[in-house]
Amino acid sequence: MNVLHIEDRRENRLLVRKLLEARGHRVTDAADGLTGIELALAEQPDLILVDINIPGLDGYEVVTRLKGHPGLGVVPVVAITAEGDRSRALALGFDGFIVKPIRMVGFVDQLEAFRDGRKELVSDSERTSHLVDHSRRVVERLEAKVRELTRANDRLREVDRLKMEVLRNVSHELSTPMTPLMGYVKILAGGELGPVSPAQQHVLGRMSGSLARLRGLIENLLNVTRFATGAVALELSAVDPLDVVRSVGHEFVGRLKARAMRFEVRTGPDLEPVMVDRARVHEALRQVVDNAVKFGPDGQRLGVDVQLLVDGDGDRRLLEWAVTDEGPGIPPDQRDRVVEPFYQVDGSVTRRFGGAGLGLAVAERVADLHGGRLVITGAPGGGARVALRVPTRPGSPGAEGSDPPSGAGRSLR
Repeated sequence: MNVLHIEDRRENRLLVRKLLEARGHRVTDAADGLTGIELALAEQPDLILVDINIPGLDGYEVVTRLKGHPGLGVVPVVAITAEGDRSRALALGFDGFIVKPIRMVGFVDQLEAFRDGRKELVSDSERTSHLVDHSRRVVERLEAKVRELTRANDRLREVDRLKMEVLRNVSHELSTPMTPLMGYVKILAGGELGPVSPAQQHVLGRMSGSLARLRGLIENLLNVTRFATGAVALELSAVDPLDVVRSVGHEFVGRLKARAMRFEVRTGPDLEPVMVDRARVHEALRQVVDNAVKFGPDGQRLGVDVQLLVDGDGDRRLLEWAVTDEGPGIPPDQRDRVVEPFYQVDGSVTRRFGGAGLGLAVAERVADLHGGRLVITGAPGGGARVALRVPTRPGSPGAEGSDPPSGAGRSLR
C-alpha cells in the first residue's frame, strides 16, 4: 500500500512511517497542506492520512481539494488529529477519523480496512450543517487573504515608487559630474593643454570609451525612472524611417568594424514618414541594435528590416523596425521578461555579457508610449528578431499580433 501522510510534526510522521513500513507499506511525507496536495496529484497514493491542524491549508480544506479532483476522488482520506471534530470531518469528505495519540496496536489494520472500502458515515442533517458552516469559514478566510494581499500589494507599490525615486536621484547625481569629466578628457586628447604622447593618447581613448559607456548606463537609468514615474512627454514630428536607421547605424560603425560585422538595411515598399518622437525612437532602436551587437558573434550579419504593416481592416498602419542577429537568441519563456527593467537571461556575476538589463526595457517603453509594442521572436536562421512597432500616426492603436510578418505590407490579422 502506498500511503501519503500530511502532518507538520516530525515525530508523528516518524511514528506512522515506522508502523506502516514494518508491515511492508510505502510512506510519503508532507509537512503542509499545499505540498501534500501536490504529492497526492503526482503519486496517486492508495490512502491519504491528514492532520487537521496543519500549516497553509488546514485539513478540512485539503480534503475538500482532494475529493474534488477527478483522479483522487475515490482515494480514501483519513483524518488523524487531536483537535478536529469527527462529525465535521466526515461531513466535509473524510472517510475515517482517528484520534491522536494513536493506538499502535491495530493501527495498521484500521488503515488497511479504510483502504479496502471501510467508510465512517454522518447523518444528512449534520452534513448539511457542517457544509454551510465550512462555506462561511472559507469565505471569511478568503476575505482575510484578499485584505492581506491588498495591503502587501500597496506596500510593494510604495517600495517600488521609492526605489524609482532613489534611482532617479542617484542617476541625476551621477550625471552631473559626467559632463565636465568627458569635456576634460576631450580637451586633453585634443592637445589643448599641451602635447600628448601616443601612450597618453591611448589611455585617454580608453578613458573616453569608459566614460561614454558609463554615461549610457546613467542615461538608461534616467529613462527607466522617467517612464516609471510618467515624467515623459513626446515631441512628435514627421520622421523618415530610413533616416533613423542611418543615424543609429552611424553610431555603431566603429564597433561593427572592430568585430567584422555587416549592417544590412532592407526596406519594404510604400514607406512613408511617421509621426513619432524622433529622439525617443532613435534611442529605442539604438538599444535594440546594441543588444544584437552585444550578443551576436563576430562576423555576423546584422539585419534591419524597415517596412509598413497594415492591419486586417486596412485603416491602421504601423511602421516596423526589425533587427535580426545571429546570436544565441532569446528563449521563448524569457521573451516577456527581458523587457522588464534589470532582468537578464543570465543574471549571474560570472555572466559573459555585461550591462544592467535596461536596453530592451527602454525600447519597450518607448514603443508603448507611442501606442505600439516591442515584438520579440526567433530569427529565421537562429538568433533573435526584435521588432519595434509604432503607429504611423499618433492615436492609432498598436499592433496586436506577436508573430513576425512574412513580408512587407502583410496583414497583422
